[in-house]
Amino acid sequence: MPKKRLTVLDQIAASDKVRKKIIDAASALYARKGYGATSIQEISETANVALPVTYHYVKKKSGIMRLIMEDVLNIFQESLIEEIKDIVDPVEKLAIAVILYLRVLDRQREKVLLLYQKSSSLDRSSKKRIMGLEVQVSEIFSTIIKEGIAQGVFKTVDVDLMAYNILMLSQMWILKHWHFKNRLTLDKYIDHQLVIIMDALGVNY
Repeated sequence: MPKKRLTVLDQIAASDKVRKKIIDAASALYARKGYGATSIQEISETANVALPVTYHYVKKKSGIMRLIMEDVLNIFQESLIEEIKDIVDPVEKLAIAVILYLRVLDRQREKVLLLYQKSSSLDRSSKKRIMGLEVQVSEIFSTIIKEGIAQGVFKTVDVDLMAYNILMLSQMWILKHWHFKNRLTLDKYIDHQLVIIMDALGVNY
C-alpha cells in the first residue's frame, strides 16, 4: 500500500518532527552552500516539507537561526533535567551539567558555529530570544553553584560571572576546535576544564 502523502495540515500538526526536519535541512544547507546562497524554498525542498509549512515556522532565514539556537539549548535543558533529578551533591550535579553541555555542543557543532558566524544577521526579536535562551542556560549553572555555596561545598564567588565562565570555557571547544582537536579528545578537554572550574569554586576535583 503506497505511503500516504502528508497534507499541509498534517505537517503543521506534527510540529516537533517537522520543526526538526527544517532545522536539520537548514543547518546542512548553510554549512554546504553558505547562509546567503540558501533560500527558504531550498530548505523546504531539502526537508521535504511543504513551503507553506516552512513559512508557518519562519517568515525569513533569520528565524531559522533562532530555531537552531532553541533546538541546541532545548536538547541540553531536557537532557540535564533528566540526568540530575535525583542528585543532591552539587559537585556531582555541576560536573554532570558541564559534561552534558559540552557533549551537546559537540554533537551540534556545525549548528553552534553557524550561530556564531551569522548572529549579526538576526533581526532584533531573534537576537533578543537567543540572548534570553543563553541566560536560561547560565541560570542552570548559577542555580547549582548557589546550592553549593549555600551548603558550604563551594566557596563564595560572583555566581553570574562563574556561570558565564563555564559557558565560555565550554563554547571554546567549538570555536577553537581546529586547535584543540590535534591534541585533545572531547573527554580530555572536559576533564581539564572540570579541574579548572572546580578549582575556581574551591573544590579539589
